[in-house]
Amino acid sequence: MKFRFKLISGTILSLLILVCIYQIYWLVNFHNEQYQKMDIAVKNAISNADFKEIAMRIIDIHRLLDLDSIPRQNTNGIMSVQEFIMPDVVVRIESTKDDGTKIWNDANSMKVSVQQGFHRTIDSLKPINFQRFDSLLHSELSLSDIYIPYFLEHVDIVTDSVLMRLPKNLGKIDKDKYQLYSFPFAEDKSKEYHIYIESPRWYILKEMWGLVTVSGLMIILLIISYIYLLKTILRQKNIDEIKSDFISNMTHELKTPISVTYAAVDALQNFGLADNPDTRNKYLDISKEQLMYLNSLVEQILTMSVEERKNLKLSLTNIRLSDIFEEQKSKFLLTPSKPTIFDISIEPDNLSIEGDNLHFSNVISNLIENAIKYSDDSVVVKISAYKSGNYTYVSIADNGIGIPKGALDKVFDKFYRVSTGNIHNVKGYGLGLSYVKTIVEKHGWNIEVESTEGEGTCFKIRIA
Repeated sequence: MKFRFKLISGTILSLLILVCIYQIYWLVNFHNEQYQKMDIAVKNAISNADFKEIAMRIIDIHRLLDLDSIPRQNTNGIMSVQEFIMPDVVVRIESTKDDGTKIWNDANSMKVSVQQGFHRTIDSLKPINFQRFDSLLHSELSLSDIYIPYFLEHVDIVTDSVLMRLPKNLGKIDKDKYQLYSFPFAEDKSKEYHIYIESPRWYILKEMWGLVTVSGLMIILLIISYIYLLKTILRQKNIDEIKSDFISNMTHELKTPISVTYAAVDALQNFGLADNPDTRNKYLDISKEQLMYLNSLVEQILTMSVEERKNLKLSLTNIRLSDIFEEQKSKFLLTPSKPTIFDISIEPDNLSIEGDNLHFSNVISNLIENAIKYSDDSVVVKISAYKSGNYTYVSIADNGIGIPKGALDKVFDKFYRVSTGNIHNVKGYGLGLSYVKTIVEKHGWNIEVESTEGEGTCFKIRIA
């Protein structure tokens, strides 16, 4: 059973870990893919913005040419047209240099080479409109749904200086927080555009917040489900063990009074002991005591069964505490299992409560019985009752073996029994304290337990 449980829980845990690892791996890969797509989109946006800026300058130049082509009157009074020849745009079309070095590695490098050829010619006629380039770049990024803050620089690589920067009102900038995209538009790479984009990976992560949240919730749900499943399995396993212990203890506890009573009756019938009044009464008292104990065990089981069906009804009466305490003291001193001293304290002497007389008596009886059971060769049982504010407190304390700290929160569980160490003669099957708590809560009261191993235990009932 233990091996099977470990195998099942280990398998489920392994699968859970694999699912979590795969989910994290998938998220990381998805994030990297989105980053690569954005990286390509940014580079394309820069190239497209630069190409459009060149095209718009060419249009501007042609407009100027058209204006300059208006006929003008010369010194001789004859109308003439001023000629202006648009220089040729020289673009390198060879794929290799004279020394065999490749110029174009791919289509993109060819495109850049073409743009650099345009730049060489157009820049000599009309300077770069940096603000227009910034506006075009912003539009291109927007078309790709990229709305990340950035700033732009026109850099001279030879002199290592910034020729222009937008926005102009930028203060001191920590460039480590930005990712640099450079675009060399001069053939000799002496001039470049530098675009600094703020934390693109963090931007992508923020865009993924819905996906990350759902994945996180799914992982948390899986972990909670595993913990709940593990607790359920452990609880079922514990219940199964408790049931086995309960059946074993119940069989032993029910068998003992039956065996003792049978032996007493058999002795009276077959050994002529019935003729001796003293011996006969002694054996009859033993039989009666055992039958009463048997009845008590059956009553506890029936009471718990009734409580489970929520049909337990209390008959409330006025209970004088001194009468209950004295009655229980006399009962346990009548046939003591070990030397027992009772210390009863009630303030005031006539203190009384509203409760079910029978069940309250059984509660006190169970607590005293436990105090005597879980003690050494002798025991002092302190029973006290007092009033404080709107509450009445009843406590049963002993100087017994005590309860381990780890068991204090379980002592009221049905069928639970605290290990008694070297004490092996403790009878019962874990229903007494469960019954006590059931009755106390049914009255609307509260019960607490304090204990120190080797020093004793105190049960305190707070009665409203």
